Amino acid sequence: MSRSPAMGTVPFSHRARALTVPDDIRDAIAAHIAATHPHEAGGYLACTLQDDQLYATDHVPLENVSPRPRRRFAATATEQVPPEPRVFYHSHTSASTPSGLTGTDRRNIRDRFALVVFAPHGEPYSYRLFRLGLFNWQEVPVMGETSHEEPARLPRLI
Repeated sequence: MSRSPAMGTVPFSHRARALTVPDDIRDAIAAHIAATHPHEAGGYLACTLQDDQLYATDHVPLENVSPRPRRRFAATATEQVPPEPRVFYHSHTSASTPSGLTGTDRRNIRDRFALVVFAPHGEPYSYRLFRLGLFNWQEVPVMGETSHEEPARLPRLI
């Protein structure tokens, strides 16, 4: 969980206005999702904060220990969980599951940021990032980055 801010400062989680995910990390997420499909996959993205942007720097996959792995992702916290700033991610692999946060997600995700990767056929189709505000979850843009192009928003479903 986030550290308490000093008086007059804003915690990093409230300053972050977008997440940029480089191609190699996006490829690692896609490979993890493909390897576990049709079960949901999940883990963390270690990040750095520069100005008001989170930049993914590492991919930390976790094992799905849910008794219903096709419908839910659950993991046991380990020493692999990176320090904040970080983004928790998980896939939705059923075509009947929305590309955003489900009610179960909203109740059970304990991190400030949640990236939902919609992959009904085992291949990422949509990326949606949500930031936990004071009272609810708010969507934040997810950008892709290649070495030779400007960052562009990753595909997302409504």
